[in-house]
Amino acid sequence: MPLIIGGGVVVVALAVVGVLGFVTPGFFMSRVFDRAAVEQGVAQVLTQDYGIANVGGVACAEGIPVRAGSSFECDASIDGQPVRVPIQITTDQGNYEVGRPA
Repeated sequence: MPLIIGGGVVVVALAVVGVLGFVTPGFFMSRVFDRAAVEQGVAQVLTQDYGIANVGGVACAEGIPVRAGSSFECDASIDGQPVRVPIQITTDQGNYEVGRPA
């Protein structure tokens, strides 16, 4: 009888680990930014918030993890000149700040 109860506890524990491991974002999953959404957001901040005219394409890396306190850069063009745009991730929910291009 103790073997059956012990086996049941193991099954329940594995089920809990499995569920928690794959629930957003879970132990076995990591959240990453939607590349197209970040590119569009960066372009919008550059033009609307910073008032920069002639912003060309914005290109960010694929698979950037959502991790508060981390940072990355996107490439853009302004007046046909390449620039790097610093991005600071502010929350684990995916909020970020767009810095001025360098």
